[in-house]
Amino acid sequence: MMTKNKFDLHDVFIVICATILLTLYFYELRPVLIPPLLAAIIILFFLPFRDHPYARRLLFVVVAILFFWFVRDTLDILTPFAIAFALSYLFDPLVTKLERKGVARLLSVSVIVVLSLSLFAVALIYSVPRIINELRNLLAFVMEIPPRVAEWLNSEGASIFAKSKSDAAKIQEYLNTEIPLRMEKFTFSLLNGILNFVQTMPSRIGKVIYLILTPFLFFYILKDFTKVKRWIKELLPIETSWVVQEYVDRIDEIIAGFFRGQFIVCTIVGVLTSIVLILMDIDYALLLGILAGALNIVPYVGLAITLFVGMLVGITSPHPFITCAKIFVAIEGVRLIESSILAPRIVGDRVGLHPVWVIFSILIFAHFLGVVGLIIAVPVAATIKIFISAYMHTYRRKIWRRKRDENRRRT
Repeated sequence: MMTKNKFDLHDVFIVICATILLTLYFYELRPVLIPPLLAAIIILFFLPFRDHPYARRLLFVVVAILFFWFVRDTLDILTPFAIAFALSYLFDPLVTKLERKGVARLLSVSVIVVLSLSLFAVALIYSVPRIINELRNLLAFVMEIPPRVAEWLNSEGASIFAKSKSDAAKIQEYLNTEIPLRMEKFTFSLLNGILNFVQTMPSRIGKVIYLILTPFLFFYILKDFTKVKRWIKELLPIETSWVVQEYVDRIDEIIAGFFRGQFIVCTIVGVLTSIVLILMDIDYALLLGILAGALNIVPYVGLAITLFVGMLVGITSPHPFITCAKIFVAIEGVRLIESSILAPRIVGDRVGLHPVWVIFSILIFAHFLGVVGLIIAVPVAATIKIFISAYMHTYRRKIWRRKRDENRRRT
C-alpha cells in the first residue's frame, strides 16, 4: 500500500507564497526589527527542529550573536555590574574565612565595603590634586618643546652637524622648519583632544551615575556570592557536572590566584614606586607610580613600558643622566622586591607558563583585543593550557585503548 507524500505541490506552493509575503512584511517593518526581536523570531521558527544538527548550530549562533550585541549595546550599564562582580570575586575568600571564624557574613561584607570606599576616597583626595598639577606641568612642558627644539638646533645642533662633516645648512634648515612644525601639530592635536574631552563631559555624566551604583552592587553581590556560585553550579548538566566542576575548580584557582594576587601586588608596586620617586624628587612621580602599578599586571611588557616612559621623563629633565639613573634604580629596585618577595608569596606559581609563552600570549591578545587583551592574556592562556592538556590526555588514552584492543585481537 502506497503512502501519501508528506507535501504535495499545492502545499509547497502555499509555503513558498507565505514565506515571500512574510519576507516582504519583515522588509517593510525593518526600522522596528531590533536584534532581540529578530533573534526571538528565528529561535521560535527553528525551535521545533532543534533535534536537527543544523538547527541546533544555527540557534547557538543566533544566541551568541545576540549576546555580543547585548553586551556591546549596554556596555555602560553592564560596567558597574562587572566591576562589582570582579570585586566580589576578589574579596569572597576573605569573607568566607571570616565567616568560618564566626563573623557574620553581613558584618564582614559591610566592613569590607566601607573600608574599600574609605581607602578609595582617601586615595582620590590625596592623589587627584597632585595628578592634576603634574598633568598641568606636563602640558606646559609639551607646549615649550617646539621653541626649545628650535633653540637647540640654532646653537648646539649646528656645531654637532658641522663636526660630522655633513651638509649642515640643509639639515639645519630642514630641522628648523619640519621638527617645530610637527611638534606644533602634535601640541595642537593634544589640545584638541583635551578640549573634545571637556566638551563631551555632559554626555559622560550618565556613565558617572552608573559608576555610583558600583558600591551598592558590590555590597549585595558579595553578601550573596555563595548563592550566586551555587546557582551557577546548578546550571551544569547532572551527568557532566563532576567533570566540568573539576575544570571549573582548576580554572578558578588560576584566575582567582592571578587576579587576587596581582591586585594586591600591583597596589603595593604602585605605592612603593610613587613613594621612592617622590623621595628622590622626580617630576611626575605619582603618574609614574600609577603607571608602574597599573602595568605590573602585564608581565615583562609592563615593566618595559614603565622603564621607557621613565627614561623619557629623565631625558627631558634638567639633569638627564642623574634623573634617568634615579628612575632606573627606583623602578628596578621595586621590581626586585616584587619578583623576589611579593609575587612568590602572594601570587605564587599558579599560572605555570614559560616566560616565552607569557610574552607570546600577551602580544597575541594585545594585537586582537588591545588593552583588555593585555590584562586577560596570562590567565586565559593558562586556561587554554588546561583544556589542551585535558584534550591531549584524553587523546592519548584513546590511542592506548585502541592499541590495547588491537593487541588483544591479534592474540
